[in-house]
This record gives sequence, structure tokens and C-alpha cells, in this order.
Amino acid sequence: MTLRAPLLAFACLAPLLAAAEPGFAVRNEATLSRTATLPTLGESRVLDSGRFATRFTVDWSNEYVEQANARESLTIDAETRRVTFGFRRGVAEGVELGVDLPLLFTGGGALDGVIEGWHDAFGLPNGGRDRVRQDRYLVQYTVDGQTRILDDEGASGIGDLELSAGFRLREDFAFRALAKLPTGRSSRLQGGNAGGALWFDFDPFHGLANWFGYVSAGASYSGQSDVIGGQQKQFVALGGAAIGYRVWRPVSLLVQFNGHTALYRDSGLNALDRPGGQLSFGGRIDIAPKLQLDLGVQEDVLVSSSPDFSIHIGLRYR
Repeated sequence: MTLRAPLLAFACLAPLLAAAEPGFAVRNEATLSRTATLPTLGESRVLDSGRFATRFTVDWSNEYVEQANARESLTIDAETRRVTFGFRRGVAEGVELGVDLPLLFTGGGALDGVIEGWHDAFGLPNGGRDRVRQDRYLVQYTVDGQTRILDDEGASGIGDLELSAGFRLREDFAFRALAKLPTGRSSRLQGGNAGGALWFDFDPFHGLANWFGYVSAGASYSGQSDVIGGQQKQFVALGGAAIGYRVWRPVSLLVQFNGHTALYRDSGLNALDRPGGQLSFGGRIDIAPKLQLDLGVQEDVLVSSSPDFSIHIGLRYR
């Protein structure tokens, strides 16, 4: 009798525990988005006091942009691997603090051939990427004949460190804040400017067996960057939504959308003055009671303002 009661309680609570899951920890990984403060959304559950969670993610993104008008010319042919180490801990009832340290590796496109083959197989346009050599790295922006950005070497190093706080409003509703510290090098397009963000994460599936997801909305402010800072929009609205379903006990499927308003102004190029929208989809595997593996891909719903293609791999322990 003593053993059956806890087992029965766990069986009743299992669907509720399964529903309290975050979305993929992804964002816009475009080269020129690193000056903006764009948090990862979808954590509607705040950790209990004394509990902790760790996260390790790899986001491998490939982008190709070739745009020009009478005044401007922009070329982005780049690949980025963002490796992020994250830690969060409940420090009081309904309050958690966290830190995320990103490492950025930029260079030529090892995925160029894979993406061109994917496009050819499904009859999709390559957007001109098949007319330039593969594995090239080049970020160049000119206005009225003056070069404002030129980087053809790539780099590796620390991105902008992020400090976060979460506050439980309800079990399915959290208010969150983030501070971005200028630890990256702006000369290597790794960030390098401070910023902050405020947003809400809400789980509309709270209490439903097998279903999970989120709806998020907020805004951010970023200090002026050394990278075309005069055109930078310092205030940005952001949001997202996701829906996931647990197919069977260890495996879930997830689709999510993240978006934000335009990051730059005074430009006629879509890559700069257009809102960003990223569609992510993939699966989640429970490889241990407290350890989950995320595997997903991300596509640019709004073309040019986000990378063409990203691979997301995440490990989360809580």
C-alpha cells in the first residue's frame, strides 16, 4: 500500500509534467542580427527554489544574401556555428536566475553543397548561391560607394554573454528578463553591444496530456553597435509560438515560429529592413528521466532576413 500510492500519484501527474516543456532554444542566427537582443523564448515554467537546469546547444546556420539597389549593395555568404552553455537555478520561490555563454565560429560554407542539393531535389531556387564558389566567407555592405562592412576572414570567439531572470506568475505563465553584455567583438561581427529584453512565456496546453507548447511576446532594446549602428533599430518587438505532441513516452514532435520586427532602417534591402521570421521543426527524445535531446532544423519563412537553413542540436538536463 505504501509503494502503490506514490506510483499511482506519479502516473496521474506524468501527463502534466510532460506538458511543462519548453520549445527549441533557437533564435535568428543571421550575421547582422547579433547586434540585436533576441532571447530564446518558450520557457513558461520557472524552476522551483533550489532546482537547477543546464543546457548545451549547437546551432549550425548557413546564409546567402546577394542584394543591391541604386544606393546599396549587400553580400552575405557565411556559415556560423553557435555553441551555447546555459545554466539556470531557482533562487527563491517563483524566481530563477540564469546565464548563457555563447561561442561563435564563423567561416566558409561546409553546408553549401548540401543546401544546393536539397534545393535541386525539390525544385527550389538557390537564390544565386550556385553562381559563386562554395565554402566562401564574405560579408560586405556598401552605401553610396562607401564600404560600411567588410569581413572576409571569419573568426572564432565568445559572443555576447546573457544574464536572465524568470518570475512565476502562474504555473503556466512566466515573466522573463534578459541582459546582454558586450563581450563579443563587434569588429568580427560577434555582437559587442549591450542590450536588454522583457517578455512573457505562456503555455496554452498546461494540464493537457501529451500536448505542449508556448505563446510568447515581448520587446528588446539594444545599445548602438559599431556595425552600421546609425541604421540600427534599437527597439524591437518579438514573439513566437510552438506546438508539440508526445508521440509516445520517449519521443515528441515540435513545430515553432519565432519572429521579430525589422532590425535596421534607412535601407531598401529586404535583408535589413524586413521583419525576421524563422520556422523550426523537429523532435525531442527523452534519453534519461532528466535528460532530453532536441534535434531540429530551421528555415527562413521571411526570406533574406534570417539564415536560409539552420541545424539545431540541444541537450537539456533538469
